[in-house]
Formats: sequence, C-alpha cells, structure tokens
Amino acid sequence: MTTFDLPAPFSHVELDSVGSTNDEVRRRVEDGSAADLLVVTARRQTSGRGRRGRVWDSPEGNLHVSFAIRIQRPLSEAAQIGFAAALALAEALDEVVPGHDVRCKWPNDVLVDGRKVAGMLLESAGDGWLILGIGVDVERRPAPAEALYAAVALAELGYGGDSMGVLAALCRHLGPWLERWRADGFAPIRAGWLEWARGLGEAALVRLEAETLSGVFRGLDEEGGLLLDQGEAGIRRVLAGDVFFPGL
Repeated sequence: MTTFDLPAPFSHVELDSVGSTNDEVRRRVEDGSAADLLVVTARRQTSGRGRRGRVWDSPEGNLHVSFAIRIQRPLSEAAQIGFAAALALAEALDEVVPGHDVRCKWPNDVLVDGRKVAGMLLESAGDGWLILGIGVDVERRPAPAEALYAAVALAELGYGGDSMGVLAALCRHLGPWLERWRADGFAPIRAGWLEWARGLGEAALVRLEAETLSGVFRGLDEEGGLLLDQGEAGIRRVLAGDVFFPGL
C-alpha cells in the first residue's frame, strides 16, 4: 500500500488489489476509520460493479476510486452528489484531453466525443455517509460486448498521463463543487451540470425496467429527475433509467 498526495481536504489510500473500492470505503466507514473525503484507489478491482448491478471492467491502468463523503444535508438530497461529481469530472477531463467534446449524460455518466469514458455508483453507508465510486477508462476501454454504450479510453484521445493525474484533476474540481452543494444545495450544481449536458433539447430514448420511453430531453427538475417531453402526453419525470440519443 502506498499513499499519493491530493489537494486538501482529501486524504488518499492506494491499494494494489481489492474486490471493490466501494466495499473498502464501506468497511472503513463502519469501523470508524474513515474521515470525510477519504479517497481509496486500487490498481485492480476483482469485483467492480456499476449501476443496477452491472459488472464494471477494472483493468490495471484505469482509475478505480471511491470517496467517503459526509452528506451534511438531508439524506433525500444525497443523490445530487452524483451530479456534482459528474460536473467535476467533466471539468477535469476537459483539462486532461483538451480539444475534445466532453459531456455529462444523465444520470451520472461522462462522455468524450460521444463515447462513454467514465461511470459512477452512489451507495449509502452508515448514518450520514455516502460512498461515491468512480471508474474512468484511462488506458483501456471495455470490450464492445461488455459495454452498454460506445466507449473510449483517454489514451486513445491523446492523454499521456496516468490514472493518478486524472484523480488529481478530479479532486481539484470536486472539492469546490461539494462545498458549493453543502452550502447552497442543488441549484448551482444543476445549472453547472446542464452546461455540460449531452442531448439537451434533443430526441431521446429512456429505457426503464418495464418500458422504453421516447421524447425530447428538456433538462432536470429541482431534484435531479430527467424531464422528458412526450408532446401531447406532457412532461414525464424519470428518476432511474438508461438514456440513449440517436447516434450514441
């Protein structure tokens, strides 16, 4: 195990191999050793997972990181941290791969040039804690058969650094956005996220557990729900699902 300096107030623990960085953060929260904004990374994950129980491919060279975050707001607002994290990651990637089109895709994916480069998983842990897991394809992207969307690795886009360089850039942006959320709530996060949004005002398909909806992506409501304009049927508010845009 080694350590790596990140900007304050983050503290970092780097592991060689772990089942899941989210599970490692959870263990530290439960045993009382986790501080707010503890960051746990691993060179490899053997049991990485994404949203809705999906397997997350975790090869060495990519970024596998989880944060322990004290919510400090009502628990009902905790999912909004995912939007703050996506916004921060979009800003970070715009720095590390300049000249490419970086976008946030609802609810918490980040795309570069229309291809997925990162995903996130939020999980509650204990009283007042949230675990934020982020995976970024730095050196390798998943095989096409394993990917729900077209994917790309940062190395394919000209990035010559390593996963720790991406993490440092992410933390530089995430810290201020978390402070803003804690102080001012979701409104500034929502406004910032929409500036980076993929597909705003465009036709979209939203795949739910039991149905697929079509309409136009009109934005986010005040709690982060997707607003889908279905014409005569009105605006449908979606809280969970997979979004697809033509050509994506």
